[in-house]
Amino acid sequence: MGLSKNFITKAKEKFIENILSIKVWVIFIFLLISSLFLYIGLLDGSVWAGANGGVISTVIALREAFKVAKVRTPKVVAGNDEGMMV
Repeated sequence: MGLSKNFITKAKEKFIENILSIKVWVIFIFLLISSLFLYIGLLDGSVWAGANGGVISTVIALREAFKVAKVRTPKVVAGNDEGMMV
């Protein structure tokens, strides 16, 4: 049983969307530069791991925060305040 054609199409779209995403480029460039510094000897392993872990976790935290901020409450019908967040 193979993967459906729709799934493969959606996976390709998601992959391209992620490649074009700024968060992917920020992480990639930061990893590249910090790895170069590590190779040259300007950083040691613990600083490299801490800095990269901090950047990656910050990018992921901001992504999740923006996801939460996009959540909307349902429209309230006049006189009915059910579902309102207070």
